[in-house]
Amino acid sequence: MTQATDIKDINAKGQGSIYDAPSYRSREAARILLIPQSTVNAWCFGQGYKTRAGDPKTFHPVITPADSTRRLLSFANLCELHVVGAITRHHRIPLQQVRAALDYVRQELGADRPLLAEDFRTNGVNLFLLHADQLLNVSQRGQVAIRGDLEAALTRIEWGPGGRPIRLFPFSRPTAKAPDQPCVVAIDPLIGFGRPIVVPARVRTEVIIDRFQAGDSPSEMASDYGVTEADIFEALRFEHRLAA
Repeated sequence: MTQATDIKDINAKGQGSIYDAPSYRSREAARILLIPQSTVNAWCFGQGYKTRAGDPKTFHPVITPADSTRRLLSFANLCELHVVGAITRHHRIPLQQVRAALDYVRQELGADRPLLAEDFRTNGVNLFLLHADQLLNVSQRGQVAIRGDLEAALTRIEWGPGGRPIRLFPFSRPTAKAPDQPCVVAIDPLIGFGRPIVVPARVRTEVIIDRFQAGDSPSEMASDYGVTEADIFEALRFEHRLAA
């Protein structure tokens, strides 16, 4: 099946844009974004838990999944998870408070999906920090750090006409700071059925690792695809962390 046919079929089924089509299971989203699967499930589908007193409670999701019945996520959901993950990865902000802050931003911006709203990249970040500060009593230094993580995450999303996210460069190195992470591997719903690709070559990273395991050298593949060896090594590094 060609990619063009795939897009046509998605639209024909009434699922809307390919960017919003249910395409990823939580396990795959977790591996791509370096977020624990249990966390992805909680953020997107909710989670039951008990208080210290043993009373049952429900943690409501902070992200609206593309298909809650089949528990499938869209590319847009991946972008939302990517942003939320950036602010919780280092700062350990309780998700209840993240949700409260996002609800506040949603109301102020009049946006159903505030993390993907064009205004979020301007005054929306300020609104989020304002409400988070009220909830958490975040220090000025903490606000600067959270803002930096938010803005770094947003810069790794490529935005199309109308402010729609069209390409995501997931964090590929768990320990490296965001500015030091190359933008070589991306998720693009229009290429490779939305699986990780090496952008300059438009080839899936799994093809790179398959060829490497079959004996092809990085230099050979770089020549074949018209990219640098550094691009090939970045694809191998990305696939290695997926397999870890």
